[in-house]
Amino acid sequence: MQEKIRKTQKMNMENFLWHGLPVLAFILWGILCLGDSLWYDEAFSAGLVMQPWRKLIYITAIDDHSPFYYVLLKLFYHLTGGGTHFFKLKLFSLIFMMGYMLLGKFYVKKLFGKSVSVWFMIFSLLSPIMSVQAGNVRMYALALFFLTLTGLLAYDLYLEENRRKWLLFTGATICVVYCHSFAVIQAVWFYLLFGAVLVAKKRFQTVRRFLMAGIVVSVAFLPWLLVTLRQIKLRMLYDTGSTESLAGLKEIVDYVREWFSSIEAPRDMVAIVGLLLCLFLIVEAYFWMKEKKCYAPCIGGLAFLLTVLTGFIISATVNNCFLGRYAFPGFGFLMLLCAVGMEQIRGSRGFVLAVAVICFALQYQSEVRLEYDGGLKEYERFREQYFTEGDILIAPEEHAIFLSVYHPEETYYLYGYVAPDLSFPNLKECYDLGALTRASNRVFYICFEGDAPEDVESGLHYEQVYSFRMNYYDFVIYKMID
Repeated sequence: MQEKIRKTQKMNMENFLWHGLPVLAFILWGILCLGDSLWYDEAFSAGLVMQPWRKLIYITAIDDHSPFYYVLLKLFYHLTGGGTHFFKLKLFSLIFMMGYMLLGKFYVKKLFGKSVSVWFMIFSLLSPIMSVQAGNVRMYALALFFLTLTGLLAYDLYLEENRRKWLLFTGATICVVYCHSFAVIQAVWFYLLFGAVLVAKKRFQTVRRFLMAGIVVSVAFLPWLLVTLRQIKLRMLYDTGSTESLAGLKEIVDYVREWFSSIEAPRDMVAIVGLLLCLFLIVEAYFWMKEKKCYAPCIGGLAFLLTVLTGFIISATVNNCFLGRYAFPGFGFLMLLCAVGMEQIRGSRGFVLAVAVICFALQYQSEVRLEYDGGLKEYERFREQYFTEGDILIAPEEHAIFLSVYHPEETYYLYGYVAPDLSFPNLKECYDLGALTRASNRVFYICFEGDAPEDVESGLHYEQVYSFRMNYYDFVIYKMID
């Protein structure tokens, strides 16, 4: 009787979590999507959606990414009213993160059972990088959704084929490869592994359909593949900073920080504990797969690992181009391994879960503080106190001038060359700071702490008038004096 009561209680708790976890994810991730504060790459995205359609395509063609995400983001931006309240752009990422959670709720349940589905959602919610990317105005949440869908569809096709699944599998993969250059690499590795499994199992009819899907994806991506190859060539020629300082042990540490903590607000102990928990659960996942004779979770995990190795080898030998978040689209595969690993263990579940919750709570606290640090209000306060009509703001380089997206109606200046792949809609170059100072009402110079106006002409002076911190940037503003 007591055993029956325990089973009923367990089933009730499982049902409660299965229904409640997506709602909890929406609340916790949504809290990080309500502010307008952006960091540089997010501001780049915000600047792009303000550009005309033709210029958006042009900028992406000479930058590093396809226009797929930016086209969707621009449509969403205009449908929600445009303007400079950028929380709506964060909500666009949240939509796909919630889509990912619903894949965990329904599709993972269909393929692996409700218990694995619950653990999948729990670890997805507790993973710090999920909280970071849920409100990041970048393409990573989009890529996570489509790559996870691709992986689940592949296993579903392995179990039972039909035309609808093949069409969805092909369409999802096309979306993946148009999300990000390293999503392309991850998709290629996944296809190679999935194809190898089909050949090993002598599923030759399935192999034929699989090859047809691969050909369709390749043809669909071919136009942008040519653009991508040209981008790589240009980066090799001109991005000397990335070739002089190649990746090493420090970069590996940064990857771990970004995956299990946050590169912007790192907590090293959280990152270390998160890595150890993940490794422990992967070992347990091996025993689950061996017992169930189901190795599907391993295929996605290997695709993730091979992508990381590919990125690191390129960065260590040719060009330092790989960041931890570039592997994020495959984190759904990693969460599935953690889920089946948690399903395998028994006595220590409570301890593992408690440690994961504590790590999440510590990191989440840091993310909330970063999101609501008040830096944007400080910048707007400076403008209210000091700026008058005819004043000008100038910066020495693009990373210090991204706040221009909040005032697209005004003109900002970069000291020197304005690159054609900058998305900010209101920039002009200035080669003569003295002439600009004499011709304008007042010139304010914004840069990062530790910097100051350089190459100042004889007789041109400056004084610090303001400083503030926004996200993880420390800004200083000077007034130029003729």
